[in-house]
Amino acid sequence: MMLAYDWAYQNGITTQDSIEKANMKWRITRAELAKMISNYSINVLWMERDESRDCIFLDVSDEFDEKYGYWIMYSCQLWLMGQNIEEFKPNNFVTRAEFGTVLSRVLWWSRNEWGSTYYENHLRALKSVWIMNNISVPMDNEIRGYVMLMLMRSMDADLELGDDNQIFEVLQLLD
Repeated sequence: MMLAYDWAYQNGITTQDSIEKANMKWRITRAELAKMISNYSINVLWMERDESRDCIFLDVSDEFDEKYGYWIMYSCQLWLMGQNIEEFKPNNFVTRAEFGTVLSRVLWWSRNEWGSTYYENHLRALKSVWIMNNISVPMDNEIRGYVMLMLMRSMDADLELGDDNQIFEVLQLLD
């Protein structure tokens, strides 16, 4: 986990100045993921926000405006989180399925938006390129350290899935 923390800190994904402050084994909330995924998208992948989008959520209070409000808005303007909803649910913990879906959208946009669940093909895509190893418990809460680890892995992954999605057909046969 130390390597993942160091990488995340050096790339501005976490702003916590020590691994202890980063609470690597704590569950991550939607507000915290919005901050990390926005920093990753902007600082590492050089993505640009759609600043014309008004991303206003009924449950993002002044408390969140000061600490996470910009990041929640950024994640929405990057088209990664908060689409077509009125409440962001910033205090809710993020599941592996939710994080995998967001990360897959960062890497491949909407390419994996098909399947029997909203997350199924996103997780399979991440597993197929060795970013995510365990997709067997998609509703388990995600922790901060694993988020940093998977973001770091994504930088070393061969992200080419092929145009015909054959890997998913093979994975489905193996399941």
